[in-house]
Amino acid sequence: MKSLDSKFVKKILIAKALKRLSIKELAKLSGINHVTMSKILSGEQTIVHQSTFDKLNDWLLQEENK
Repeated sequence: MKSLDSKFVKKILIAKALKRLSIKELAKLSGINHVTMSKILSGEQTIVHQSTFDKLNDWLLQEENK
């Protein structure tokens, strides 16, 4: 299990806003369940599986390299 810090979640929110993505669109692009994504972005869930963290991190890195 991995704990998500507020800086990491903030980066996701910024990327989401810049791309004008819905939570469902962001979830689909990153490969994460939309309910889990919603909980992460709202701060309701801060502990996730390593695989969820890896998917989010990979998506963020991909977006930064565009």
